[in-house]
Amino acid sequence: MTERTLTIVLAGTPYGGERGAHALRLAAAELERGHRVNLFATADGTYVALSGQAAKGLPDLGGELEGLIERGLRVELCGSCVRFRGLSADRIVAGARPSSLKGLGAMLREADVVLSM
Repeated sequence: MTERTLTIVLAGTPYGGERGAHALRLAAAELERGHRVNLFATADGTYVALSGQAAKGLPDLGGELEGLIERGLRVELCGSCVRFRGLSADRIVAGARPSSLKGLGAMLREADVVLSM
């Protein structure tokens, strides 16, 4: 199988619907198939990388994200969006990093498939 690159752009809030959970499950499935996967979180999508969230009765998306990063998921967060929301570096899961639209552009250029959620 040829390795391909999927880039997911996540703008929806992680717990305001199912976009965050679906994005992470899709990333997991594609990593399992041996593909490269990038996730660029923007706007309220940056909250998916907030560590220590404990939404009662809902999946631990921050924990899932950390596990996916360990398996090779590349995660970049819109730096302006992170600052605007007051998300300090110590509150972001390990391996996710603030980036920029320049970083998003690089992810889009290397992608074979782009999905916006």
